[in-house]
Amino acid sequence: MLDPTSPTAGFRQTLIHDAESLTFGVEVADRLLGRLETGNFVALHGSHACHVLSELLCVRSQLPIREGGLGSPVVFVDGGNRFDPYLVAENARLLGLDPDEALRNVWVSRAFTNYQLTALVTEKLPEALSRVKPKLVVVSDPAALYCDSDIGLLEAKRTFNRVARSLWTLAKERSLLLVATSFQSSNWRKRLLEQYLIGRADVAARVEEDAPRVRLTLERHPSKPAVSAELLFDGPRSQYLLEEFMEA
Repeated sequence: MLDPTSPTAGFRQTLIHDAESLTFGVEVADRLLGRLETGNFVALHGSHACHVLSELLCVRSQLPIREGGLGSPVVFVDGGNRFDPYLVAENARLLGLDPDEALRNVWVSRAFTNYQLTALVTEKLPEALSRVKPKLVVVSDPAALYCDSDIGLLEAKRTFNRVARSLWTLAKERSLLLVATSFQSSNWRKRLLEQYLIGRADVAARVEEDAPRVRLTLERHPSKPAVSAELLFDGPRSQYLLEEFMEA
């Protein structure tokens, strides 16, 4: 967990190689979304599978550029308490990477309140990025922390819009691939705030589950039309792994 008083607490130093884009390594998803380029802000919203896809990117980011990766570590800002080290380790094994090394290359920082997340994204994260130098940053379900009753709606909208703007700016100024996820909810406030992420995104996709299918819908892309595609999986919905997506 990141101590809000320390800009880089919990982060481990490493090196990266220059790269320009990243793929999922899943034919259907890559055909739909194309190569995800650094400098872009990507929003994945909908079911649990959008989180699984984001953690897949965390592993694939560490692959060499020639294999569709970025040759880079990852910063994972966990706003929804979603990070699953077992999923990262298992996908690393399936990709031929050392699971322990793969986990060491994902720098996880958790925020437990909207105040912590705002400070992390707008103040501490830029400082940490200067030391970590990743090419991929994942922000998990940030809107969830702005639904508490301790923050009024107008303040939540204003502050979360600032967070979304900061993420977009970091992607552009630091040449990062910045992926934000947002999980479907019946909470009307969360659905409202989610639109700030989608509205800022260069690439936006909705992820829906209807076992045994995961449906991807490309909603926004700088060069591709809106379109949908389906991935098939075999296994319980809580245990999606790379090998299940690869069956599509």
